[in-house]
Parts: sequence; C-alpha cells; structure tokens
Amino acid sequence: MIQQVNLYTDELRPYKERLQAGTAVGVLLVGFLLVAFVAGFLTYENSVLANKASRLDQQNQQLEQAVAELSAAVQARQPDAEVEEALERVTQTLARRQRLLERVEGLVLSEGRNFSPQLSALARQIPKDVWLTDVILESGPDKVTIEGSSRDGALVPRYLENLGDEAAFAGKTFGAFRLSRSDEGRWIDFHVSSKLDGEAN
Repeated sequence: MIQQVNLYTDELRPYKERLQAGTAVGVLLVGFLLVAFVAGFLTYENSVLANKASRLDQQNQQLEQAVAELSAAVQARQPDAEVEEALERVTQTLARRQRLLERVEGLVLSEGRNFSPQLSALARQIPKDVWLTDVILESGPDKVTIEGSSRDGALVPRYLENLGDEAAFAGKTFGAFRLSRSDEGRWIDFHVSSKLDGEAN
C-alpha cells in the first residue's frame, strides 16, 4: 500500500517579509546623509582648490608686475650714448695731458737739465687729480699764468699755497683767479695769473 506524504506545507512555503516603515525611513535617512556628506566634501574641496587657484593667479600677476617694473628700471638706467662718447673724449684728453705732464716732469727732474726753477717748482708741488694744460712764464718779473683742470676745486688753492713754499714763487701774488666747470660737468677748469685780467703784456 502506497502512502502519500505532502511535504509542501505552509511552514515550508517561501514568504516575503515586509519591510517595516521605521527601517525604511532609517535606510533612506542614512542614504541621504551619506549623499549630503559626499556633496559637502566635494563642495569644500572645490572651494579650497578655487582659493588656491585665485592666490596663485594673484601671485602670478604680482610677479609679472614686478618683472615689468624691474625691466623699466633697467631700461631707464641704460647710459646715454652721447654722454658716454663725451666722457670717453674727456678721458682721452686728460690721459694725453697726463702723459705730457709726466714727460715734462721727467725732463725737469732729470740731472743735467737746465730748466727754469719755476717749472721745477710747478712739477714738484702739483697734487694728484690736478692737471696743468698751459703754463706761461714771461720774461718780466712776477708774470706767471697757469691753467689746468681738477676733479676738486679745493685742490687748486692748496696747490697755490704749496707753490708759496718754493723759493721760485716766494712772495709772488696772483691777481687773477678763476674757476669754471667744463661742458661735461665732471671737471673744474682753473686760470691763475700774476697779472690782472685785461692787463697789458
């Protein structure tokens, strides 16, 4: 005799468990909070990056402005070609005069040379940064004319004072004394004479 057994009972049947309302709300809330957190984090990161980009852009603008100012300053300091040429001419002229003066001093101080005591005194007492360009010793007594240039106008009176210590110029007085600045403005020209300006030879 065959007996049938029904194994498909209500207890063994699959059934759907209904999601409770509280659990669903909790899941939705957690999901919403997670999305809000991610969105806030991304917004913060974007804000930080935007601030960094703004600061970098501002720094770049400041650097560009500084470079432009430095370039303008360097350009403004470029020497004028005409001034350089004038300075070169004056330097060459002074160098030639200095070489000539050194040759004259060598001749004056050489043994066996019979030069005027006044020329010897002029060569001995001339200070540094003073150049003689013209010396006139006339046959008449106490008639001397000295012309030259100097870097410092105060050196000329000192030079004349030192000449007074020389026997050749002892007691000699100069009636004319002029100082004038050269066209280039770097040197002072002087004229000293024992004769007054306009006095006849």
